[in-house]
Amino acid sequence: MEAILRFSVLSSGSSGNATYLEAGGRGLLVDAGFSCRRLRGLLGRIGREIIGVSAVLLTHGHADHTCGVRSLLREREVPVYAAPGVAEDVKGAALVGAGEALDLGGVSATFFEVPHDAPTYGVRLSDGERVSALATDLGEMGPGPLRFLRGADAVVLEANHDPDWLRRGPYSADLKRRVASARGHLSNEQAAEAACALAPHGLKDLVLAHLSETNNSPARACGTARKALKMAGHTGVRVRAAMAKHPTTWIEVGEPIESREYVYRYGEAGVQLFDLLE
Repeated sequence: MEAILRFSVLSSGSSGNATYLEAGGRGLLVDAGFSCRRLRGLLGRIGREIIGVSAVLLTHGHADHTCGVRSLLREREVPVYAAPGVAEDVKGAALVGAGEALDLGGVSATFFEVPHDAPTYGVRLSDGERVSALATDLGEMGPGPLRFLRGADAVVLEANHDPDWLRRGPYSADLKRRVASARGHLSNEQAAEAACALAPHGLKDLVLAHLSETNNSPARACGTARKALKMAGHTGVRVRAAMAKHPTTWIEVGEPIESREYVYRYGEAGVQLFDLLE
C-alpha cells in the first residue's frame, strides 16, 4: 500500500460521527459514534475492515462521537486517546494534553480546543509532509482553532446550518439560540469565512461536516463555501460535503490542485464549446 496520507469521513451528523484516516496501511479512527456493527459496514464501503483500526481519537464526549467505543473495544483491543474533559468520561481512554503531539507511528496527532457547550477538540494530523485537520461541533472560529487549522492541506470543518433556515425552522427558541451561539454550531457562512482564511495557507480540500438534516443541505453548504472562495480568488479549493450514513470518497491529503486551463469540449449536440475548467 502506498505511503500516502488519506481519509474518508465515514458519516457525519447528529446521528453519529466517525472518520477513518490512514498512512502507509496504519488506520486511525477519529470518533466512534456508531456500534461496531455499523462501523464495520461503513468501513466496508471504502474497502477497509475493523482489523485495520490501530487507534481511536475522541474529539468530543457526546454520544454521537463516542457511543461505539465500548463495542469496538470488545471486538478489537486498540488504544483510545482523548483530551481533558473527554478522556475522563470514556472508560479506558488515555489522557492527552491539548497541544501535545501524540506519536501514532508515522502519524502525529495534536488535539486543540474549540468552543462548544461541552469540552470539545479538533485534531491536527501529519505524516511529516502532509497535514489534515478536523474541527466539528464548534460555535465560532477564533484565532486559537485557526492557528491549528492553518497550513493544513485538507480540512474537515463543521457547516451545521443555514442561519435563515435555522431561524425559520421548527426548532424551539431555546434550541435555536443554543445552536447559533458562540458555544453552539458553525453556520455555512462561518465555515466559508474560515475557508477563505485558510485558503492562502495551502488548503486544497475542504470537507463540510456535521450538516443539520433540518436546517441545511449539502448543496446549500457547498454552494455558500464555493461562492465565498470564488469571490476571494480561491477557485481551486475542492469543496464537498460529508453526509450522514454515507462515506465520502477517499481524499488524498496534499493532492495538487489542478491548474485552471482553457479547453475545447463537444456538447451532446455536437456543438463545440469553449469552457474554463475550475
